Amino acid sequence: MIGLLPNETSFTMNGGVNNANSRFVWSNTPAFCGGSGEAGSLGLTGLQNLGNTCFMNSALQCLVHTPKLVDYFLGDYSREINHDNPLGMDGEIALAFGDLLRNLWAPGATPVTPRIFKSKLARFAPQFSGFNQHDSQELLAFLLDGLHEDLNRVKCKPYAEAKDGDGRPDEEVADEYWQNHLARNDSIIVDVCQVWFGLKEHVFFAFSTQGARSTDGEEEEG
Repeated sequence: MIGLLPNETSFTMNGGVNNANSRFVWSNTPAFCGGSGEAGSLGLTGLQNLGNTCFMNSALQCLVHTPKLVDYFLGDYSREINHDNPLGMDGEIALAFGDLLRNLWAPGATPVTPRIFKSKLARFAPQFSGFNQHDSQELLAFLLDGLHEDLNRVKCKPYAEAKDGDGRPDEEVADEYWQNHLARNDSIIVDVCQVWFGLKEHVFFAFSTQGARSTDGEEEEG
């Protein structure tokens, strides 16, 4: 299964039926707001464990119930797959995740066994092969980074030289670094999960996938 073709329709997270080309709407979700009928039960689908894969299933359930991600992957997301990104996985992780999300949000869905997604995950991240317990945060970090690179809208990343602050206000330096980051990174994951903020003399990026990095390149706990 791949992204919807231009004239196809799908359920959105607000319980309606939308053309794939329409803008994503994610408010007043019946599944979260007590809606009745089939639309009110969309997404209320379990993931079966494959051995001790609750670490994976818990992270997946968080992502597949993030409103903007749901509407994005129910839409024509395949047109944003970046097949030229050497840091990506040729769209395979994005397609595997998109297929899984659509199965979970399908009307009348029964509990899903994420076997195909698990095998794809193990192919690109052998540390998660097998059926033993792993760290859920490590899985989430890898998956968010993989989705970002597979769906990065930037086809050719420009070079951006990191400049010193030279006494400039933190807000100005932070904005400069953020704009440099956006020039190389633009995806649904950036839209939903990444922000910047300034702290006293230091400027940090908050990355859902990589913790926080200071402007001097030293990695911080975050």
